[in-house]
Amino acid sequence: MTTAANLEPAAVGLKSTQLVGVMGSGLIGTDPYEENAWSGSSRFFFRECERQGVLRRAFGVEVERSRRVPLMLRNFSIDRDLWRRRFYLDTAYYDLLSARIAGRLTAADREHPVLQIGGIYDLKPLMNPGSRLFSYHDGNLAQAMKSPGFTAGLSARRLQRALDYETRVYRNIDVVFTMSRYLTDSFVNDFGVDERKVRTIGAGINLDPFPAAPEGKRYDRRKLVFVGADFERKGGFDLLEAFKTVRRAYADAELSIIGPRQLTVPAELSAGVSYLGFLSKTDPDSKRVFDRALHESSVFVMPSRYEPFGIAPLEAMAHEIPAVLTDAWAFPEMVQSGVTGELVRTGDPKDLADKLIALLGDPDRLQAMGRRGRELVVEKYTWKAVVTKLREELGG
Repeated sequence: MTTAANLEPAAVGLKSTQLVGVMGSGLIGTDPYEENAWSGSSRFFFRECERQGVLRRAFGVEVERSRRVPLMLRNFSIDRDLWRRRFYLDTAYYDLLSARIAGRLTAADREHPVLQIGGIYDLKPLMNPGSRLFSYHDGNLAQAMKSPGFTAGLSARRLQRALDYETRVYRNIDVVFTMSRYLTDSFVNDFGVDERKVRTIGAGINLDPFPAAPEGKRYDRRKLVFVGADFERKGGFDLLEAFKTVRRAYADAELSIIGPRQLTVPAELSAGVSYLGFLSKTDPDSKRVFDRALHESSVFVMPSRYEPFGIAPLEAMAHEIPAVLTDAWAFPEMVQSGVTGELVRTGDPKDLADKLIALLGDPDRLQAMGRRGRELVVEKYTWKAVVTKLREELGG
C-alpha cells in the first residue's frame, strides 16, 4: 500500500538524476523523435527534457514482426477499424511490448528511473528491485471508451481485460503524470489510483519556434479554421452542420479544414468550405499554407465529441485566435468562456452556430479574446513550463 510519506515530491529521489524515456507500438509511435509520434508531442517533450538536463536518453520499440503477425491474425476482422481496435486492446501485445522495452534497457539505463509514455507497458516487474517508474499521459482507456464508436463491436470481456491490465500498470507506477486536471481525476475515480501519486504537469504546444505575436491580424474577415486529423471524433460534421447556419447569417463566412488525410464534404454543406488536407509542420510549403490559414482566421473551432487533451486549440491561441470548443474533457481548463473563447455543448450544432454567429459579429471582442488566449499559452502551455513542473514534482 502506498503511503503519503513516500509520495512527497522530495521523496521521489531524482535530484541530479536523469530519466530514461520509453514508448512504443504503432498506436502512439515507435520513435520518440518522429514528427507524428504521440500526436506530435513526444519529440517536443523529450527535447525539452534534454535541454533541462532531465533525460539520459529516450527510445521507442515495436514488437518483432514474427510475433506481431500472429496476434494480428488472431484479432482479424473484415472491418479494418474494428481489427485495429481489437489488436491494440490485446493484452498479449502489451506484454510483448513490455518485454521488448525491458530488453532494450541497458545495464546503465537500469541505474536510472524510467518514464513511460502511456499505460500499455507493465514494466515494474521487469525492472531492478527498488527501481523507480513514472508515466506521462494525455488520456487512458476509461476515457477513450467514451469516444463515439470506440466500443462498437468489442466484447465486454476484451474491454474489461484491457482495463484490468491498465489498472495493474497504474498501481505499479510510482508517480503518474497527466496533461490535465480532468485526466488526473479519471485516474483516481476510474482506476482507483491513490490521488497522492497522480500529478498534473500540463502540456505544451508543438510549434518550433514559438510563434511571434501576429502583426496586422484582422478579426473582421469571418474566417473559421478547424485543425484535426480525426474529423468525425473532433466534431467535424457537427461543425459543418453549424457552419451551414452561420452562412445564412453571414454569406461571406469561410471555413478552412486542416488535418484529415481524406475527407468528402457533402455537397449540401460545402458552401464556403475549403479542405486543405493534411499539412506537415516540418515541410516548408505545407507550413506556409498552415501559417497563412491561421493568420487569416479569426476563430478556431473544434467541437470534439471526445478529446484526450487537445493541443491544436492551444496552438491557435498562440496565434491570437480565440478557440470555440466543447464544454468537456480538458477544454474548460484552457478556455474560459467570454475571455479566451467559448465553450459549447457537445454534439449540439445549434448551440455551436449561435455562438459562432455572435462571435463573428464582434471583431473587437475577438481581438481581446485572442490576445488574452496568447497570454495564457505563453504563461502555462509551453514544454519549458511542463518540464520545469516535472522537475519540481520530482524534487530536482
